[in-house]
Amino acid sequence: MPHRPRRSKLILLLLGWLTLLAVAGSLLIMTELQRVERQFHQAAGTLANGVQHRLHANEAVLSGLSAFLLAVDRDDYAATERYAAAVTAAHDHIYQVEIARRIRPHDAPRLAEGLRRNWRGEFALKTFAELTGRTPATLPPGADYWPILFIHPPLPDTLPIFGLRLETVDHLASTLARAHVKGHAVASPMFDFYEGDTGYILLQVVERSTDDRRTGAPNFFGSTMASMLVIKSAALLPAGERAALGRQLGIQAVLIGSEGMEDTLLRQEMDAGTALDRRLLAMLEHHERIETAGQTIGLQFTRQPHLQDVLTPQTVAILTLLLVAALAASSLLLRHYRALREAGIEHAHSAYLATHDVLTGLPNRYLLADRFASALHGWQRHGTRFAVILIDLDHFKDINDRYGHEAGDQVLCATSDRMSAQLRSCDTVARYGGDEFIVLLTNILDAGDALQVGNKLLAAISQPVHTSAGALPMSCSVGVAICPDHGTDLDSLRRRADMAMYAAKQSGRHAVVLSADTTA
Repeated sequence: MPHRPRRSKLILLLLGWLTLLAVAGSLLIMTELQRVERQFHQAAGTLANGVQHRLHANEAVLSGLSAFLLAVDRDDYAATERYAAAVTAAHDHIYQVEIARRIRPHDAPRLAEGLRRNWRGEFALKTFAELTGRTPATLPPGADYWPILFIHPPLPDTLPIFGLRLETVDHLASTLARAHVKGHAVASPMFDFYEGDTGYILLQVVERSTDDRRTGAPNFFGSTMASMLVIKSAALLPAGERAALGRQLGIQAVLIGSEGMEDTLLRQEMDAGTALDRRLLAMLEHHERIETAGQTIGLQFTRQPHLQDVLTPQTVAILTLLLVAALAASSLLLRHYRALREAGIEHAHSAYLATHDVLTGLPNRYLLADRFASALHGWQRHGTRFAVILIDLDHFKDINDRYGHEAGDQVLCATSDRMSAQLRSCDTVARYGGDEFIVLLTNILDAGDALQVGNKLLAAISQPVHTSAGALPMSCSVGVAICPDHGTDLDSLRRRADMAMYAAKQSGRHAVVLSADTTA
């Protein structure tokens, strides 16, 4: 025992050393994870900034196109082509520039004939149903026509949409109506291009005021126009940054409409890594919402870190050194732990012997006193009554004298087991000395409860006990005292129970007597 303080200090020192090593390793891993996370958020932010730049460019280009159309006061189709060519060359995500004009239904035949004669011989006004074979849209009577008159670049696959009436296209009819009301750019829902791929249209209605209309030849685009930018969804994210990141990032971009509906612009699956990567390293997420006057896009970036991202050669080397140091410290700690465990077992055994009877294993009078204090506290706080039952074996001295102490010890052990089997876990049976036992019976309602338990114990004990000397008949005398009726301390209650027990012996033994039935 004189070395225990020194041993405890050494164990604390070793535990402190191991803790320091574990903290150092954790900080190293956390630093690497933070580096990976920081790189992820930087990459996601760069892509989001690129998308934001393109969205603002869309609206700036569309605003410029609308201003250009207002400035055209004659049939300046070639100038519009030059403007559109400059726009598409400068912005690779703008797939096409398109312009439609509003026509009153009664003017449509005459305008179509004039365009065939002076512009495109094959020109015809057509509905979306005629172009695609789908079910025709239901239009209100007398609705204006909005045919597409300008497309740049005029790709072979898009030539059929010259003359297509916007109001007959499902995904553009509502967009056209909203743009006419709002007066600024409005994004259409996502749709499949006639020639393939997916995207959306940014549309703005441009209307000349009466004072701005010039005299002379009619303007090719009329007085009310719809300027449109066709945006290819796959080109919204900067291609260079996406290519540099490869499959590290998972990307999902959605176009959020005015009513909160979401259309998927593009989706790129990330490298999901191994099962071990997913189990040990949490997936990273980055969300962005980009809003302009006419476009709202939600971006979600994900990345599954891989173990090789964190366990760089330098990190592995440092972790190896920390592991070697931890193993060395653990080996020394284990040796001392074994010594302490043996000492602890010895201490627990000593504590058990101090509070329990060596022969029967029952609590002794010291442990009984402690549990009595708890029962008394319960009565003082909550009024919960309890009883002290004293049990004395009849003619036990004769058994020792006639059959020997070995048989007597077997009787005591059997009696202890029988009493323990009849009691609840909250009750206590203690060997108070010799063949005298005390039962602390908690949580009772009245003396009847205690007497009932006393009779159960009497019946259990009064059965023959099989010993090395053969089956020996048994009986006992039981005295019962109730708190607070007969006292509020252990000595008083034990004395009253003892008096009741002696009354039972005087009445012929093998009986249960309540203290109230005796004279104090």
